[in-house]
Amino acid sequence: MPPQDAQTGAVGTLKKCSFQSPLSRSVHDIVRMEQAIGSLLPVELTQLAGGNLRGELLPLDLGALQVLRLGFDRPLHGGGPKPEGRQLIALDLGDDPGQAVIRSHGMELPRTAFFGLAGSGEIHITTPERCSLALLIFDRTQFLQWALELGCPGLEEPMAYDNWQTIDPVRFQQVRGCLWRIFHLAERHPALFEDAATRRRLGGELVPLLVEALTHGSGHGERLARPPARIELVKAAQGWMAEHPTEPINLDGLCRQVAAGRRSLLQGFREHLGMGPMAFLKIRRLHGVRRALLAADPQATRISELAVRWGFLNPGHFARDYRAMFGEHPGTSLRS
Repeated sequence: MPPQDAQTGAVGTLKKCSFQSPLSRSVHDIVRMEQAIGSLLPVELTQLAGGNLRGELLPLDLGALQVLRLGFDRPLHGGGPKPEGRQLIALDLGDDPGQAVIRSHGMELPRTAFFGLAGSGEIHITTPERCSLALLIFDRTQFLQWALELGCPGLEEPMAYDNWQTIDPVRFQQVRGCLWRIFHLAERHPALFEDAATRRRLGGELVPLLVEALTHGSGHGERLARPPARIELVKAAQGWMAEHPTEPINLDGLCRQVAAGRRSLLQGFREHLGMGPMAFLKIRRLHGVRRALLAADPQATRISELAVRWGFLNPGHFARDYRAMFGEHPGTSLRS
């Protein structure tokens, strides 16, 4: 059994939730979803398809072990640094074999993968539409100590460098089944999570399954042994966009910044993000305007001036694109 301070929690999402638990939280805005999970995972989210986002999450801060389940109905891209000293384990909770897969650093992950494992580096994830994820976050040193006490040493090296592992299907289903039981309990009986003994018991069920699954993981598999083509060009272009959020640029200029040909950069973005680099840049800057509007003083902010600052020179086109992306007029965002 893991130490007695091992705890776990649950997160409600769109799938398999028939009602709104007092612990769950509906989120209908990409910026607010980003803010809601920011204390656990400092990730910048970009909604890749237009329309009103429908998401739900149930974050529980349970000390030694935190489990977050979140779901959403739009494809998203997430990027940012990993939290220092923390161990992240993410897994896809979807059970539809026909659904598109998650990409991590451009790689199409097997459905039975644990990902986000590496202790350093960056987060770079692209999800399909209607995704359901579990994120497990805890102190890295504590997790390795649990593994040692459970008789499973040797996890430190692979989890330091390997960002994902394919898990044996039976053990993956055991972990997922345990998580679903915890989620169901949180949805139906949220008051039980006020009791420390209940949280310790749930942690005692989950942690050994995680350790066993990782100990017997089957590695990366041959089909994903090499980094995908052009992913580093995509990351370099995204890095330039992050460092120059409002600087004007065209496709040829972006190619020069990352020393790439037009065809390579176009193919890279289409392969890994489903659109060209300039379309992604436009979406990213629309998100920048939205963050600014939600934080601005309505009495002291002119939407047209803010839009121009982010490179949108035509007010009519900007308002149309903004509404298509987020499902509301920029003025509604400002007043909210």
